[in-house]
Amino acid sequence: MAEINILKTDTRGRITLPAAFRKEPLFEYAIKGDQIILYPVRTVRKYPDMSDLPAEELAPEWVAKEKKINTDIRSGIVAASPAEAVKKTRK
Repeated sequence: MAEINILKTDTRGRITLPAAFRKEPLFEYAIKGDQIILYPVRTVRKYPDMSDLPAEELAPEWVAKEKKINTDIRSGIVAASPAEAVKKTRK
């Protein structure tokens, strides 16, 4: 029979992991019935799989506004106050 270990929660509902797992920075978990199974993870995928998400259609006026904003190549103004920024734009 497999060894059964029960993890008990503290007064705040947190679980203290066994000593072998305490230095692991990241876990993946699976919920099966009433069980939570923890797997130590060594690497994280840089980009999550989002292929199952529905495609969102954006409003044409919003797309046009974003295109106009993103094509603006003017340099930014560094100023301590709005009044100072207005003075710099007049120069």
